[in-house]
Amino acid sequence: MRWSKIKNIIILLLAMVNVFLLAMVGMRSWRTQRAEQETRTRMVEVLEHSGITFLPEEIPGELEISGRQVSAAGLGEDEAAALVGPVTERTAAGTRITYTGEKGSATFAPGGEIDVQFLAGARPLGGADVGKASEALLESLGIQGEETRRRTQGETVTLVFTQLWGEIPVPDLALTIVYRRGELSSLTGRCLTGTEEPLSGSGTGISAATALVRFLEGLNQGGYVCSQVTKMYAGYMVSGTGTVTLTPAWYLQTDAWPWRFAVDGSTGALTAEE
Repeated sequence: MRWSKIKNIIILLLAMVNVFLLAMVGMRSWRTQRAEQETRTRMVEVLEHSGITFLPEEIPGELEISGRQVSAAGLGEDEAAALVGPVTERTAAGTRITYTGEKGSATFAPGGEIDVQFLAGARPLGGADVGKASEALLESLGIQGEETRRRTQGETVTLVFTQLWGEIPVPDLALTIVYRRGELSSLTGRCLTGTEEPLSGSGTGISAATALVRFLEGLNQGGYVCSQVTKMYAGYMVSGTGTVTLTPAWYLQTDAWPWRFAVDGSTGALTAEE
C-alpha cells in the first residue's frame, strides 16, 4: 500500500516535469517566432525608409530548401517525336540538332535551349484551355512548369512558364508557348531534364530578412533604383553544364529594370536578372 502511494507520487512528479518542459519549449518557440516577426517588421520599415514599398503581405521566414545537383540528359529524338510527330529528318549545326517531323521542327541544344516551330494546322487546340494544353505539352517532355505570365494580342496568346524542380521555381529556366488562331504555333526557351544526384555541403540558407539586407546593399552598390518589391519567393539559381547545380536563393521582383534580383542563399551575393 505504501509502495503504491510512492509510485503514484513519482508518476505525478514526472507528469509535472513533462508539463514544465513542454511549457518551456512552447515559451522558447513563441519567443523565437516573436523575435523573427519583429525582425521582419523592422526590415519592412528599413525598406520604407529607403523609399521602397514591400507589397507582399509579409516577409517569408527561413530558406527551407536544399541544393540539388542534376546530371543533365538533354532532349532528343523521342521528345522531338512527341512534339512534331515521327522524325523524318535529322540535321546538325554545331551542337544544335534539329528534328523535322510531319507537324514541324524541333531544335535542341546541350544547354537546354529549345526552339520548336509547328506547321499551320498541325496542333489545333480544339476548344481546349490554353493553360491546361500548355501544361500537358510540357508534361509530354517530362517538364513541370508554372504559368507566370500571359498576354493576348488579337488572335495571338503568349504564355510564359517557369520550370519547377521538385515544386520549387527555377526562374532561369523559362519556356514561352505561343498560340495563333486557336492552334499551337511555337515553343521556345530553356529547360532542364536529367537525373538528380545528392549534393554535399548544402547547409542552412540565409533568412528572408537577411536577404533583404543584402538586397538593399546590392542596390546601393550597383546603382539600381526601384520603388517597390512586388514579390519575394524562394527558388533555385542554375549553374554549370553537363552536371547542373541548383543553388537555393531568394528572388525579389521589383517595379523597375532589371525587374528581378536573386540573392544567393549561401553567400548572400546579389545578382540582377532581366
